[in-house]
Amino acid sequence: MNPVAVAAACATLICASPALAVFAFALSGEAPSFGGALLRDGAIGTFSLIAAGGGGAIMLGAAAAWLVSLCRFPGRAVFEWLLVVPLAAPSYVLAYAYASLTWAGGAIDFPVAGFWGAAFIYAVGLYPYVYLAARAAFASQSVCALEAARTLGAKPWALFRRVALPLARPGIVAGGALALMEIAADYGAAQHFGLTTLSTAVFRAWYAHGEPVAALQIASVLLLAALVFLVIERRARGRAAYAGGSTRWRPLPRYDLPPLAQAAAVIFCVALVTFGAFLPLAWLARLALLYGGLGDVAQPLINSLLLAGTGAVVTLVLAAAIAASARRGKMIGKAALFAAAMGYAAPGAVIALGALSLFGLAREVGWIGGLGGALALCALIWAYAARFASAGAGPIDAGLARLSNSLDASARTLGAGPLKRLMRVDMPIAGPSLAAGALILFVEILKELPATLILRPFDFDTLSVIAYSYASDERLLQAAAPSLLIFLAGLAPILVLSHGITRARAGARAGAAATA
Repeated sequence: MNPVAVAAACATLICASPALAVFAFALSGEAPSFGGALLRDGAIGTFSLIAAGGGGAIMLGAAAAWLVSLCRFPGRAVFEWLLVVPLAAPSYVLAYAYASLTWAGGAIDFPVAGFWGAAFIYAVGLYPYVYLAARAAFASQSVCALEAARTLGAKPWALFRRVALPLARPGIVAGGALALMEIAADYGAAQHFGLTTLSTAVFRAWYAHGEPVAALQIASVLLLAALVFLVIERRARGRAAYAGGSTRWRPLPRYDLPPLAQAAAVIFCVALVTFGAFLPLAWLARLALLYGGLGDVAQPLINSLLLAGTGAVVTLVLAAAIAASARRGKMIGKAALFAAAMGYAAPGAVIALGALSLFGLAREVGWIGGLGGALALCALIWAYAARFASAGAGPIDAGLARLSNSLDASARTLGAGPLKRLMRVDMPIAGPSLAAGALILFVEILKELPATLILRPFDFDTLSVIAYSYASDERLLQAAAPSLLIFLAGLAPILVLSHGITRARAGARAGAAATA
């Protein structure tokens, strides 16, 4: 049997089974009378936040990407790196920081709270998803099309609106879809601001009302909405291709903005980085020093790093099998890609409930005795793999796209089997993409809160768990240190990824060498 196809089949089962279990167990009983009202309020709250916070993130990210890609203003090269920094902080960390900064006793007498406070947090914290995707799309655009538009007299705004923006639409849509799914999946920020969303409704039905069936039914609605959104996003992109230009690399043409517009661009970029990263980071550092430093979070930090590292390795193996099988056109590879996308579209709470239901079924039939200790950690790693396999498969698939069919055919002619071709040919070529995928997975797992809250063993605290626990008790001073460490632990990988995207424009190195 083809070992790569077998691995892809196992990955499909791992990624799809928690989501399928949610649908199956949601139909196993009748929901209590309060379930309908909770579901209605959660749906209204979720879609309202998606419209306000997601819309703001899309506009901010697309505008920032256009400025650093196609305009020239002071500090552009620096902002190209800095604008991605807010991605290191999860939404709940920003919520805790702004809550202590702007509420009673804080430094700013303008409370960030309620619906619009959460929408602000999502906009300034999630715009990097759109910014990264849109910047990559702008960087790969046809120089000929842009120069032709300039030759015909197009001004910067007209060039952006009529040429650059339509060409970058797939990237903006992809980045916007990630931001919207993050909002739908978020639990920490919405719960801290007292909002009712589908994610908070799942926890409320489970813990406050003690109704696991109602929680599963709400989770199934959330999962179904995520799947519908995923299908719509993929159909919107369809088979459209946005390419063209000369065969010789040339740098992108950039407009010299007028002095007033340059000042506005600098202020805009400074505001994004300040509100999305530097202001909350500085405030968390101040609170951590006031509380006595970082001494009481050593063990949670170790737990978080071990869990994120182990989860990233396991998930990366699954992602590599999925990407390699899909590249060879195997049907199981395509099924694995869809299963991984389904897991990524589902919130962490939904995946955790599905895994917990399956473990409960295994306990009922006598396969396991209970979910404790090492078994709970295995369940948590499983939830991470099902949730983030798609995030790891994306960069690997992009790296494997550079592998020519002739090279693969040559290895097959020389007698190399599927596994040997994967290990000796595919993976070495996709090495940088593997590293990028590992960094993405590490950061995503480090920030994950709902799945960790549900599945973690007793007395196994991570940074996200203790930050949430302190913030839930309104002990924001104590929540500062773990929140700050989450921010700092994800910052270095994010900057490495940003550097990789900066060098991602085809021919950039050769062009720079030729210019020198």
